[in-house]
Amino acid sequence: MENRVVITGLGVISSVGSGIDENWSNIVNGNSGIDTISQFDTGDLPVKVACEVKDFKPKSYINDRKSLKIMYRNVQLGLAAGKLVIDDSGLDTEKVDPLRFGVITGSSGGGFDEGPGNKDLADVIKASWCEEKKNFDAIKFGSDSIGKLYPLWLLKTLPNNVFCYLSIYYNAQGINDNIIGSFAGGAQAIGDAFTSIKRGDADVMIAGGYETLVMPNNLYTFHMLNMMQKDPDSKTAFRPFDKLRQGFTLGEGAGMVMLEEASHAKKRGAKIYGEIAGYGNASNAQHLYETRLDGKGLKTAVKFAMENSSINMSDVNYINADGIATVESDRTETNVIKELFNDSASKLVVSSTKPATGHVGAAAGAIELILSTMAIDKGVIPPTLNLQNADPECDLDYCPNTAREMNVNAALSLNQGFGGINTALLVKKFD
Repeated sequence: MENRVVITGLGVISSVGSGIDENWSNIVNGNSGIDTISQFDTGDLPVKVACEVKDFKPKSYINDRKSLKIMYRNVQLGLAAGKLVIDDSGLDTEKVDPLRFGVITGSSGGGFDEGPGNKDLADVIKASWCEEKKNFDAIKFGSDSIGKLYPLWLLKTLPNNVFCYLSIYYNAQGINDNIIGSFAGGAQAIGDAFTSIKRGDADVMIAGGYETLVMPNNLYTFHMLNMMQKDPDSKTAFRPFDKLRQGFTLGEGAGMVMLEEASHAKKRGAKIYGEIAGYGNASNAQHLYETRLDGKGLKTAVKFAMENSSINMSDVNYINADGIATVESDRTETNVIKELFNDSASKLVVSSTKPATGHVGAAAGAIELILSTMAIDKGVIPPTLNLQNADPECDLDYCPNTAREMNVNAALSLNQGFGGINTALLVKKFD
């Protein structure tokens, strides 16, 4: 008999708040974290706004002052979410079997705000940008720069820093991993943690994703790929499913969940937010970053999630969509939902919460699974902000602009990432 897996803790830090209560309050009240970039001079960058985590004080979350000195911002955000999820879960880590306690995190890699020669990578790339040619000049790393390399640069850039530190801080000696999964890494981490508990290899798992996309190199890159908003100053240009959509706005943040085997959670009297009922993961197998227009990978991920669950398609009444506000992706996602749910698609409520948080890369799937869980726990659907005039080919109920009270039985959280990654996490009420 397979184990049931429940969610007993939620930890999130984003541009709209620190902790689940502040994030949830701002999101359901229609507040967005999109604002003028303050971390660096935007100069002639193509976009001047993003979803930054303002007034972030890592020392409020991380007591390890020595290690703090060699942590990039993305790692600090990940550990902050880890501290928040431990606090929210009420888990006494000293009473958990350390060999049955694990950590799986998802990211886009190691640290990115510093490059060779102890020089800020963002400044290097910004300096190399050739406006006249609209491309990048070569960035050279010669032997004369070796001596300037920060001695602990390797330790700072390890892609598994967050799970490593969380394991050390909370004595989690069980299953551990860090998934380099582009925009879907956090969702993959939660899916793998769910699978580990379900098959009996762990009792407790911390899982989620972390990301810092707000950097000049990303502003240039996504602009070049025609995936990011075109209006450089607009705070409302991120508008999924709208006929005037321009693409997404970059963000940063982290989301972690505490997953537990159900009887373990009940024995310690934990609050149970919901139950992970299924997980699906599939590849487009077509292109490095372009949307697969027939939606096959996303459809397969949803089918996998539903097939390994105990509920029917008709039980799902809310979908937290990927909703990245590009023409192809929004239409494809809409068509996938309509094809899979058939006549019941018109009864679904679908929303994208990214216009509030920004696109937070590998953290997106984790944060959106958290928000889907809160929708079940609170009986409220978070809105799709900035949706004024829906694309005629995007004709579902996207809960535009205003949150909606509704009893949510089960929710799907969908994500798509570079490399053709597609994930579907299915969460439902625990009974």
